[in-house]
Amino acid sequence: MSETTAERAGIPATSDELARLDYFEDLRDRYLSLDGLDAKWHSFERENSYPSFETCMRLHYFMSHTRAVEETLDSAFRSGHIPGTAYFARGNEAASVGSASCLRDEEWLVPMHRNCGAHLVKGHPARSIMAHFFGRMDGPSRGRDGNFHIGYRPKKITQLISHIGSMIPVAAGIAWAEKARGTGRATLTYIGDGGTSTGDFHEGVNFAAVHKLPVVFIIDNNQYAYKTLLKEQYACKSLILKAPGYGIPGFLIDGTDILLVRKICSEAIDRARAGEGPTLIESVTMRLAGHSVYDKYSDYVDLENLRRWTNERDPLERYDTFLEESGMATIEEISASHARARADAETARDEALKSPFPDPATLNDDVYAP
Repeated sequence: MSETTAERAGIPATSDELARLDYFEDLRDRYLSLDGLDAKWHSFERENSYPSFETCMRLHYFMSHTRAVEETLDSAFRSGHIPGTAYFARGNEAASVGSASCLRDEEWLVPMHRNCGAHLVKGHPARSIMAHFFGRMDGPSRGRDGNFHIGYRPKKITQLISHIGSMIPVAAGIAWAEKARGTGRATLTYIGDGGTSTGDFHEGVNFAAVHKLPVVFIIDNNQYAYKTLLKEQYACKSLILKAPGYGIPGFLIDGTDILLVRKICSEAIDRARAGEGPTLIESVTMRLAGHSVYDKYSDYVDLENLRRWTNERDPLERYDTFLEESGMATIEEISASHARARADAETARDEALKSPFPDPATLNDDVYAP
């Protein structure tokens, strides 16, 4: 079903409302759009955004599979199978799966380290991801890298650069190439709230805006840049308020609502394909775990706020409830999806652990020097 006229029109947002934004309360069943200095609130009525049953269950499977893959990797880390550290994204499943599910197979995904769901729904096999984490030959880097410093060229997924802001110019460059070739293909990329403070973010978004490149920028705002609070990270009330400065449209959305994420990202990607330039989307979630497996996040997180988001905005539980209450799926169908997602993750782990380690004699292979 299409959205209603009232949803499209929106209600003007006052400067006072924008100055005192409360992500938890103000994004309850609505989202904010910015077109220049015109800011509007739009209601989001899910009954006008139902995809097909098959699509609903595909989204559910990949959200559940994302969590299962990361929990399986977390257990493998604690069992000694993963060197170094590990970064996971509990709470970001809807944002990653909902956005990347809008891409076509031939379009590029430029993910970060909290976008496991984007990898999976774009077609990166869990077995390959796990082999990479385990430092095995069957991973994309053939044991030469680890964690989510990972790409998968068969599905047009670029590798992560550890200096997070650097991914924005990479995405802009890919989009520039697609525009020059006249392919009509969009590019999708992500940046964390902390990463928006880097010079690369500004340069990449500005370049894309000036040249009207077919790229969508998603700010995964999980409310903490490692241990830095938002109020200590930037002076504006919300990062989406940067969009008018670049002359591009912006959206502020609840990233725990997969149907809303999919709606806004689909529209932004269609706009990019049509040659209308980039869109900036701020997707607000809550990081429901530490920055990494070593992070004792209870010493800096507002625990009461964390409990609110955990209890009411866990994206997977929220989607389970929606599917059941809307009549889109039965409890048995939802449970079966979870069971398949978990079994597939555990099978992928077992297969990845059978992959050999790289031969030390190949250490210098694929290493280039002038």
